[in-house]
Amino acid sequence: MIQHLGAKLESIVINDLQDHTFFAQLILQTSEGQTVKIDSRPSDAIAIGIASSVPIFVAEKVLDAAEKDEG
Repeated sequence: MIQHLGAKLESIVINDLQDHTFFAQLILQTSEGQTVKIDSRPSDAIAIGIASSVPIFVAEKVLDAAEKDEG
């Protein structure tokens, strides 16, 4: 789908944690230079990120929420 859109996958961001559920986004760069964010299941996003050798980031608020969730 990404290739069909003429875009390039730039990175993956695990961007939220709500009620024990993680959320992620695929960050794409279009051929026109626009950044497009597509919501994704984290497991799928991580698999795509690894297969594409792109950086995978976790938002600071997600790390903080996960730490609080442990306690």
